[in-house]
Amino acid sequence: MKTLIQTISNLFCKKEKVDLKKFPEGSLPEYNGKVEVDKYIEIDYIGVKDSDDYLFKTPSEILKILNNKMLLWVDQKNNLLGFSDSKRSKLFILTDIKGFEIQNMLPAKGSGRAFLSVGLSHGKFYEISEGEVHTFDKYAEEISKITGIAVTFAPEYYNC
Repeated sequence: MKTLIQTISNLFCKKEKVDLKKFPEGSLPEYNGKVEVDKYIEIDYIGVKDSDDYLFKTPSEILKILNNKMLLWVDQKNNLLGFSDSKRSKLFILTDIKGFEIQNMLPAKGSGRAFLSVGLSHGKFYEISEGEVHTFDKYAEEISKITGIAVTFAPEYYNC
C-alpha cells in the first residue's frame, strides 16, 4: 500500500527542483584539443547551462574573442561547435549535431522561460542555455546560417 501511495504522490505532487551538479571554481576539465573559430554569433549574456555532459572550462582561444556576452561558435577544421561564456563551454562534435531546438514556456502561475537545446545523432537533446521567454527566438535564423543546421521551435506551453 505504501508504494501505491508513493507512486500516486509522485504523479501529482510537484517535485523539488534539483540543481544539476555545480562544479567548484577551477575544477572543470580543460579541453586540450585545438580550437580555430571560423564563425560565431554573440548572444546577450544568459549563461551556459551547468551539467555533467559536454562541459569544459572555456578555452583560451574563446576568451580572446568574448566581449561580456555568450558565443555560439563553429570550428569547421576541428569539427567543433561550442557555446561559451567566460567560465564554461559546452563543446560538441559538429558532425554529431542533428538540430537545435528552442522552446518557450509562457508565464502563467509560474514565470516564463526559454530553453535552447542541441539534438545529437544518438537521439538525445542537451540543454545548453536558458533565459527569459523568447530570448533565443531572434537568434534562430543566424544559428542556422552559421552552423548549416536546422533550428526548430518546440510547441510553447504555459507554466501552470
